Amino acid sequence: MRRTPLRRSTPLRSEPGPVRQLPLRRGPWRTPVDGESNGRRAPFGASEAQREKIAGGACVVCRQTKGLTPAHLAPRSQGGCDHPDCVVPLCWTHHRAYDTGRLELLPHLEPQWRAEIAHAVSHLGLIGAVRRLAPGRR
Repeated sequence: MRRTPLRRSTPLRSEPGPVRQLPLRRGPWRTPVDGESNGRRAPFGASEAQREKIAGGACVVCRQTKGLTPAHLAPRSQGGCDHPDCVVPLCWTHHRAYDTGRLELLPHLEPQWRAEIAHAVSHLGLIGAVRRLAPGRR
C-alpha cells in the first residue's frame, strides 16, 4: 500500500502568539533573587533535619555514597512528616525505582532501619506500610 504525504489544508499562522503581560510568579518555596532564604522549602522537599540525617550515609540498597537523596518511607501526601525517622538514604536511581513501585525496599531495611519502619507504620498503618515498602508482596 502506497502512502501519500500529509498536506495541510490551511497554512500555519504567521502572526506571533499572545504576549504575556505579567512575568511568571515564583513559587513561595524558592529563595529570593538576592540569595536570602525566606524560610520556606518545596512543598514535598525534605526538612533540614532529614537532610542532615542522610549526610555522610550510604544508599540502603547499593551502598553508594554519592548522589544521595532522602526517600520518604511515608510520603507527605499520605501523612508523612518532617521527622528524621521518616526518611532513609537512597541514591537517585533507587529512589526513582522506589517511588514508581519497581523496588521492594523492605528486604533492604531489615534489621538496621527498624526505627524508620516503625515510624512509617505509625503514619500508614501496618497494611499501608507493607504495600508501600513491598509492593510486590500482596
